Amino acid sequence: MKEFCLVLLSAILALLAEQVPVSAQQLAVPNETAQAGVLLPPHIERVPTPATRLYMGMPEADIERTMGAAAEVATSDSAGVRIRVLGYRLTPIPAKITISDGRVSGVRLDIAAVDDRELPYGRSVSPGMHRMAVLRMMGTPAEDRFQESFGMKIEHMIFVRAGHADLSVVLIGDRVVTKKVGRAMPQDVVAFSLPLATGGVDQGIERPRRTRIHLGMSMADAQALFGAPKHSVSYTFMGQPAEYRIYETDRNGSFACFDFIDEVLVGFSDGGRLPLNQILSGAD
Repeated sequence: MKEFCLVLLSAILALLAEQVPVSAQQLAVPNETAQAGVLLPPHIERVPTPATRLYMGMPEADIERTMGAAAEVATSDSAGVRIRVLGYRLTPIPAKITISDGRVSGVRLDIAAVDDRELPYGRSVSPGMHRMAVLRMMGTPAEDRFQESFGMKIEHMIFVRAGHADLSVVLIGDRVVTKKVGRAMPQDVVAFSLPLATGGVDQGIERPRRTRIHLGMSMADAQALFGAPKHSVSYTFMGQPAEYRIYETDRNGSFACFDFIDEVLVGFSDGGRLPLNQILSGAD
């Protein structure tokens, strides 16, 4: 659904420009052995997931046969369009599927794999959020630790609330990468998984181009299908290159929004036939 496309683009464009000065309360941690122990080296693992068999426009009836029963279901209506959002707590990469009028209009993987149900508060803090937005939302942390590891600036904010467990928010390059209960820095904070496409979705090679959009496809495959992107924004995720792109997916003026990490597709959303300038401006 185009709402996901608009929200994602707005967040990336707005947050890329934000900066915040370092305060006197921030505590520098000079090496990788502070409290949490030595961090594990950066590592990306490609893992199979049934979510790579989903594709743009897939009939709703086929989703459960592919994914099984959803753990969470939310239903709403927007401009006369019935929308369902299905949540799957897959290991190691949870997924959310958006269905519009009975067909898949978007799929997003939670690469950071954060389970908000375990958190005492701070659920609105999300991966990719700029540190300035975190501070505006959460206030000044009780402790703010910094360290340089593997060529990356890692920040570890610790928030304290009376009557609740402590909350850690970890950032790399001023962007949230994870959050967890407690004060310990996760040793695997610079490791994550990306989807490994099995190729099964492409067996229907004669399907229209839009229906060949699926998670795990490469940036080169997307460009081969749709040509050069109409818009792109580069950023980083856990120190790895990432890029948000908008492609014109049909000659009738339909667009779709794509999110790549390390040139692997981890999320897509149908932008519909909304004019490109309105997608970029965030207009309805």
